[in-house]
Amino acid sequence: MNILVTGATGFFGRAFIHVMSQSPDTFTKVAAFARSESRLALLATRHRELPGFRAFLGDVRDYDRLSDACRGMDAVVHAAALKRVDDGSYNPSEMIATNITGTQNVVKAATRAGVPRVVFISSDKAVEPINVYGATKFCAEQFAISYNAISASRGTRVSVVRYGNVIGSTGSVLGIWTRQRDAGTPLTLTNPEMSRFVMSVSDACRLVTRALDVMEGGEIFIPLLRSAFLTEMAHAVAPGHDIRFTGNRVGGEKVAEILVNEDEARRVVTLKAEGVDPLLVIPPNEPPWTADRPYAGCPEGLSHAPYRSDEKPYLLNGPEAVVYEIGRALADCVDS
Repeated sequence: MNILVTGATGFFGRAFIHVMSQSPDTFTKVAAFARSESRLALLATRHRELPGFRAFLGDVRDYDRLSDACRGMDAVVHAAALKRVDDGSYNPSEMIATNITGTQNVVKAATRAGVPRVVFISSDKAVEPINVYGATKFCAEQFAISYNAISASRGTRVSVVRYGNVIGSTGSVLGIWTRQRDAGTPLTLTNPEMSRFVMSVSDACRLVTRALDVMEGGEIFIPLLRSAFLTEMAHAVAPGHDIRFTGNRVGGEKVAEILVNEDEARRVVTLKAEGVDPLLVIPPNEPPWTADRPYAGCPEGLSHAPYRSDEKPYLLNGPEAVVYEIGRALADCVDS
């Protein structure tokens, strides 16, 4: 398989390429697409022993450069995005240019090049968005799904993977807490009611790989995860430390992560297969395929209830479980 990864020098991109490097027989060519010259050079140095590794310096805002990168590819994983909520509120035009126009460019370039499969990495922030970042991800999701009406007839299927914050990712609160713990200062937390799903970067990589294997086009794939309140996570990182609450951040910050809203929950199904974790799938309202619907026989996923990190079915039971899950997730982190 020849695969292109946009946002290749980001936290997920580095991890995904690392996972692929562990199975060199599976991938003929791995093209890493990123706009940071220095970080791309570091990535190329790290994978200099990987046959078929190619470093593409470019920006997803540049359609022509993407068209060059997509030629000869069997799949595209689109992970490039501007993600900082605060910066997005102050610089909305930049976030729109990268997250919306950039996604349009990736999908169109892949279709023009005849790439069979495209997976767009979305975010929980796209569900009922309350900030610029979430709004751009929502728009990008809608474009990726709807473009199947054009791309499917040309041999390109486009699907979406949606998940929340990854433990230990760039800008993760765990890094802030670790520094505060080591400095002996109180841990800062915006809201005592805040909760988040617990996901490792390996979980994210497996989710994307699975989506590439089973995708039909137009659907959204969502992992089944456990969650915890951030106060519990803070105590897991620094037992006995004081916590200082600072108030919600400017720009819009949700108290709970929402991966499936009430409307989507009416049609979400569970995709099960032997030996792998089950996935939630939101089929498109208007599937691009002409054959029988591939998810018609799947059971309901959520019994019409939203999928939120503060709901009891998903919350981890007790501090020991929280400590274990955070430790597992941090152990998966890939160095820059």
